[in-house]
Amino acid sequence: MNILNELEKIYPSLPRQERKVALQAIQEPKKIQRLSINELAKLAGTSNATITRLVKRLDCANFYDFKLRLVSDEQLESKESESKLAMQVQRFYEEVLTQTRQRIDEKVLLEIVNKISTCRRIYIFGLGSSGYTAKELTQRLIRMGIAAFGMTESHSMYISSGIVEKDDVILALSATGNTAEVNRAAKAGQKKGATLIAITGIEDSPLYQLSDLALLVKNSNFVDNARFINSQFAMTYIVDIITTLLLDEKDHRTKMDQTIELITNNKFDKH
Repeated sequence: MNILNELEKIYPSLPRQERKVALQAIQEPKKIQRLSINELAKLAGTSNATITRLVKRLDCANFYDFKLRLVSDEQLESKESESKLAMQVQRFYEEVLTQTRQRIDEKVLLEIVNKISTCRRIYIFGLGSSGYTAKELTQRLIRMGIAAFGMTESHSMYISSGIVEKDDVILALSATGNTAEVNRAAKAGQKKGATLIAITGIEDSPLYQLSDLALLVKNSNFVDNARFINSQFAMTYIVDIITTLLLDEKDHRTKMDQTIELITNNKFDKH
């Protein structure tokens, strides 16, 4: 069995200290290959003995053998053939990512990150499939200690727009920028003094024109394939960029780490 798959399989049953090491290996196997056992112990916040126990549990002779298995698994995966359809879908995704990256105004992006980081509260608006992205972003921000509220139906958006204040942010997600309910609620909140941030796929849209700050993404509907229907892929990419930049701030990173540890301990610890 692939050693990373094996780690994922046994992860819930591992002692807490060994889970720290396992998580590092699962998340960053290439980085682990370059580290000594002392460096990994420091990175994971555990001991050399803990790492040794974990690699023995995986039937590795020692830490060096463990790293060799990580390398061999990576090489094996790179040699596996990919179907024509899989490659076609990959090209669609690459096109969306590339064209979204080209649309990003870095100055605006950093200003948006600063607004989210320093606001009193942030209300994230999204209907339909954009609602799923709104919920995902909301959960990420909450875990960083940011007061975030995901609004995924029109009634809750209108209520939120009535209670926002000048130190609040409304972040509206809309692939077309032409969703009437989102735009009306966003405009109402903006009139109350909230900063309106938009992430949309159409520059010449009511939402983009209304916003104080906006990021453009590639609209997936314009990809030349009728079967490519993931309208949220480009928005998810932007969300990943925003949250990664937020985690560069020590306070947000610390709170995220604390939240993850709390969740992990409560989920996997036996009572």
